[in-house]
Amino acid sequence: MLPSRAASQAPMESCGSAERHLPWPPQFSKFGMLLLQRARVPAAVLPVPLTHPAPDPTEPSVVCDIAIDGTTIASVARSDGAPRSGFAIDLDGAVVFPGFVDAHVHLDKAHTWDRAPNRSGTFAEALETLGRDKAHWTRTDLLRRAGFGLTCAWEHGTRVVRTHVDTWLPWGEENHATMQELREAWRGRIALQTVPLTGIANYSGPEGETVADLAMKYGACALGGWSPMSPDLPRQLDRLIAIARDRGVGLDLHVDENGNPQEEVLRTLAEAVIRNTFGNPVVCGHCCSLSVQAPERQRSTIALVKEAGLRVISLPLCNLYLQDRGGAEQPRTPQWRGLTLIHELISAGVPVACASDNVRDAFHAYGDFDAAEVYIESVRLAHLDSRLGESARAVTSTAAEIVGGPAMGRVAPGAPAHLVVFPARSFSEFLSRPGSARRLVDGENMRDARPPGYGELR
Repeated sequence: MLPSRAASQAPMESCGSAERHLPWPPQFSKFGMLLLQRARVPAAVLPVPLTHPAPDPTEPSVVCDIAIDGTTIASVARSDGAPRSGFAIDLDGAVVFPGFVDAHVHLDKAHTWDRAPNRSGTFAEALETLGRDKAHWTRTDLLRRAGFGLTCAWEHGTRVVRTHVDTWLPWGEENHATMQELREAWRGRIALQTVPLTGIANYSGPEGETVADLAMKYGACALGGWSPMSPDLPRQLDRLIAIARDRGVGLDLHVDENGNPQEEVLRTLAEAVIRNTFGNPVVCGHCCSLSVQAPERQRSTIALVKEAGLRVISLPLCNLYLQDRGGAEQPRTPQWRGLTLIHELISAGVPVACASDNVRDAFHAYGDFDAAEVYIESVRLAHLDSRLGESARAVTSTAAEIVGGPAMGRVAPGAPAHLVVFPARSFSEFLSRPGSARRLVDGENMRDARPPGYGELR
């Protein structure tokens, strides 16, 4: 599914109550200069001088005037309510986020639930079910499902997506070729990054170089994989790091996606990065088992993670769904939330983002590639309200830094003019109504968001 619909310049539908609160035309408009007055922006994504004096911790935002020139934010200033030159729209305190960054997804698996459901909800059945479903993963099938997923992300306000791509030989080439086709089709709207997903041990085998070269051939931004704990893991990581260093890229790995305290891939990876003095970016997704280890072990592992310069992505919706299940035959209440130690990692100075992960597939039956939903649920599930002031970075500026796009995810002079406007007038309103309509600003173009209907998948 190519994004002809997403790129359409046709008039957009009304956003209901948002139409009353956000008084700009409900279709694309073009002006020489656009000024958004009285926009309520999370302080965490603003230039530091604008955050002084510090806002109330329960409402960590600043009401600003944002000037947009072409595709770039020209200026941001605290709003004084005075009229400005140019075409001005008074947002009357509406909450405005920068375009979202979804730093860890699986577009190739997305929207397979209807034909490949996971009836037990367990990790083992997810692997088995999607393993069988891969027989259907043709170019046409991938374009349809992944293209629909990108359209959803676009209409929800996401402007950067990093997807992991299953890369077992020989059929993995079609996966990567299709993602490159989508990358080109979405260029200028969503920056689509790809990372190969295979067993870490495979890089040490006879096809290791081939797997890496295949991914790089189709524009991968890092090498990726997953592994259980094993005596060979340190050697395998050394080999993977050498391959990545030779190709001038970093790593983005699935790590400890389970509740077994004996699984310490995160610790082993940190030791390998330090041992090899590897300076390229290393990203670790999930890191669930860290939460169920002894406190002393947690602290020493986090210290190693910090020393190694690792970056962590938590996937709250998927891990809440998948971890600590009793299975369909003996359902029981989960005893933990499947989350990594988000607060402890942030307090130690480790960059932490949150992302969508799997959407409507055997690993997670739900989701919509909506980073606002991911953020709101992360605040609730991980008690990020206790650090609300910095929490917005999890799907904006920190996520952008993790995937190598430091200009994204910010509302600052020189940043890309991608903004998401919500009808809420405070963090409390925003966090309380996750299904709110929104409007999108891309350069001087403004429109109502209109997520696609599921009928487009058929």
